Amino acid sequence: MEGKAKEMKKSLILLISLFMILFTGCGSSDNVGTAYAEVNVEEGITFTLKEDTLKTAGATFVLTNNTEAAANYSAKEYHLEQMKDGQWQEFAGTAQSSWSDETATLEVGESIELSYNWKNFCGATAKGTQYRLIIMVNESPVAVEFTGA
Repeated sequence: MEGKAKEMKKSLILLISLFMILFTGCGSSDNVGTAYAEVNVEEGITFTLKEDTLKTAGATFVLTNNTEAAANYSAKEYHLEQMKDGQWQEFAGTAQSSWSDETATLEVGESIELSYNWKNFCGATAKGTQYRLIIMVNESPVAVEFTGA
């Protein structure tokens, strides 16, 4: 009996592990609440969607520094959120990712184009649905809102 109980326990652990793997990811039903209630507090920093670049799997955005000092921004990390029931919900794929601490510097008066492909983390965006992409600038969240293509 003891051997059978151990085998059942192992099977149960394996089943639970498989269940967790299947339901971890970035589908719209796997959204989590936002960690970014307050965004765009950096005066002089703008983050916009570059015209005609939005696709269902990604887009190019323009980060501009119109401050009086250089700005540091996250070179790799981003967070994609979807408006759901009047609240921003971050996709689990970007919320649970292990991002590098790599930063880059944007000098005063400069702009840079940043391209993101969120398909692997979050799947495709839905036409007419409201989204926002968030990056960190000077350790503060900066967001751009857009409607899915």
